[in-house]
Amino acid sequence: MSFKVITTALLAVVLMSSLSGSGLGFQKDREAQLKLALDELKAEVIVLERQVRTMQETMDKNSGQLNTLVTQIVDNVNAIRQAQSRIAEGSNSAIQSVSGLSEQLSSTNQRIDRLSEQLAQVRKLVENLPKLPTFTQITPGNPDQLFAAAYGDYSRGNYDLAISEFRQYVETYPSSEMADNAQYWIGECYYSKKLLNEAIAEFDKVSILFPKGDKVPGARFKKGVTLMELGQQDAGRAELTALIKLFPRSNEAVLARQQLEK
Repeated sequence: MSFKVITTALLAVVLMSSLSGSGLGFQKDREAQLKLALDELKAEVIVLERQVRTMQETMDKNSGQLNTLVTQIVDNVNAIRQAQSRIAEGSNSAIQSVSGLSEQLSSTNQRIDRLSEQLAQVRKLVENLPKLPTFTQITPGNPDQLFAAAYGDYSRGNYDLAISEFRQYVETYPSSEMADNAQYWIGECYYSKKLLNEAIAEFDKVSILFPKGDKVPGARFKKGVTLMELGQQDAGRAELTALIKLFPRSNEAVLARQQLEK
């Protein structure tokens, strides 16, 4: 089983508008935060795949534990999807009972709690793995190794080197499914360096270069938050409002609404 299944996005619960309220809003916030945490794990998983190939003896035991946790996570995600599908179908029916809906929501919340615990275990396992390898040489034509090297340098705080490697990835593999992620992480590197204007410019490039990429909502959300950190409140609110309008069902839209409420 590929580690990349971790990144399966949690779908938003579709409910009747007459039943929306603060409790359901809290649940959507939790789902959004979990989805973003899982999305960030995507890059870490790529690094893990490189470690599995280069440190097989050391990784044998941990790899087995990780596979078990991943399987449990996928099972929970599928169960949540099924529950949400039932809720969505029920929301189209006028005879949906409030008590039945409450039971489904309670079950979904319990699964989300278990998923949170499993995600914490995965993160702890990642933290206990051997230190990320430093690639003194990157094999030509190996995009996964280049991305892993770039993310490894980012995680170690080598932001300038990571920027160079992520940029090389974008230029060399523009059609890769991870190209928009690489461009996004360039923005994160500049953000970590406190070069906020440069970060905004790089976040903008995600939408320009990869308009259909799955990192576009995340880049626009981070741009809006960064604008607010620069004191450009109106521009930041405008960016978050545009995000909500363009990607209303995205988890970033949920967080954008939460940010605007602050």
